[in-house]
Amino acid sequence: MRNRMMKAALIGLVLFYIGVSAFAQTAAKPPADGTAIPGDSQLPSDSSIFNTGTFDNTVNQSQKQEKKDSLSYLVGGTLLFDSTVQVPQGLSGYSAVGSFSGKLFGKVTVPQYGQLYLSYALSHSLFEGTGGSVPKGTGLTGSLGAVGGAATDLFANQYALSEFFFDFDIAKTLFVRIGNQLIAWGPSFIWTPVDFINLQKSSSLQSIDLRVGKPGVKFFLPFTHADITLFADLTQTVQSGNVGNLADTARIAARGAATLGGFELGLSGYLGQGIQDRYGFDFSGRLLGTDVYGELGAGFAYDIYSFNYSYSLGFTRALGELKRWTLQGEFFYNSAGTADTSSYPSLLAAGSFTPLYVGKVYGYASLSKDKFIADYLKMTISGLLNASDLSYQASLKAAFSIPRLVPFAATLSFNGGGAGKELTYFSGNNALTLDLQVLVQF
Repeated sequence: MRNRMMKAALIGLVLFYIGVSAFAQTAAKPPADGTAIPGDSQLPSDSSIFNTGTFDNTVNQSQKQEKKDSLSYLVGGTLLFDSTVQVPQGLSGYSAVGSFSGKLFGKVTVPQYGQLYLSYALSHSLFEGTGGSVPKGTGLTGSLGAVGGAATDLFANQYALSEFFFDFDIAKTLFVRIGNQLIAWGPSFIWTPVDFINLQKSSSLQSIDLRVGKPGVKFFLPFTHADITLFADLTQTVQSGNVGNLADTARIAARGAATLGGFELGLSGYLGQGIQDRYGFDFSGRLLGTDVYGELGAGFAYDIYSFNYSYSLGFTRALGELKRWTLQGEFFYNSAGTADTSSYPSLLAAGSFTPLYVGKVYGYASLSKDKFIADYLKMTISGLLNASDLSYQASLKAAFSIPRLVPFAATLSFNGGGAGKELTYFSGNNALTLDLQVLVQF
């Protein structure tokens, strides 16, 4: 009964958004002077289909429309070659790992029907090595999550279906997506409190998004200054071979967004049986020459779940006369986080150690410069802090885009703040990491 009432409330909120937006919508009307609407095909009153010029024109128009409606294909992807060397405190040894990962996609489009989209994520280990005081077989893991692993089978490839869906529209008014898909809600750069639908949290610190989407149906209804999104999450309809009642196993998510005073405001919710209902609010806009954004997510007490909330606030500002400098910062608070480093092993064993969501308070800041010394070089200095356990990571990144060469980047990082903390748990305290990446997009 509780979940049905919550679903009804969420649907009521969506209908309210639709009503407000529809009231504000300005309907398109035909010209008052009776002129033809662009796209309409009309023949002058004195024309005849038997006229040679008219006939040729009709044939040409038909051929153009046939070509427009023909099947089209598009393939592409992103490939990343990554080599990382990590040196522990005292420079007494090293650990290294090389990997190859990517995301490939294909899209087939028939304009009058819709489009079919398929993407696969893949990863493959190229090499691993240790030396000096680093024990053999230790492998290498990064401060923000596993980069490699010990005793990896170099002949084992990992593949995962990322997205597989079909898009179509109803009268160019309601847009529908059916299949496995990722949901992109919220404007934050690093921490995304309103991203509570996807199986994994997104992170802009990752070079490639290798996450796996959820099976479901999404409805998108845009208006002039607002839009409504409904998503039916079908992930739990089949569990361990058991098929349940759709009314009990399906989960409902919704988001309504509107533009007000130059800001985009969004309300979202995620409801379902056996889960903690979650609600979110996000905003983004421009204030005093600075792009500002924020998110707030909250989960209410239910069964074994206690009330918790998290929020992020951030900004981006271009500096300099030519706007080549970019200053960025973001703050994150997570009430469900912990400052107890002794709990990290148990969190890892339970699979609950989510990088950058373990602690309560975080901060991030970066300063980048385009065309640094040369037109093909971008430099970025950044800092990441877990203020709960006082661990940190400082990085310097040089990204090169030299003509006739594939883009590549080199990042030098230092992790400190004490041993056994989040940002030093894998790397060790006072560790140096050099990461070389070649990123190819096509």
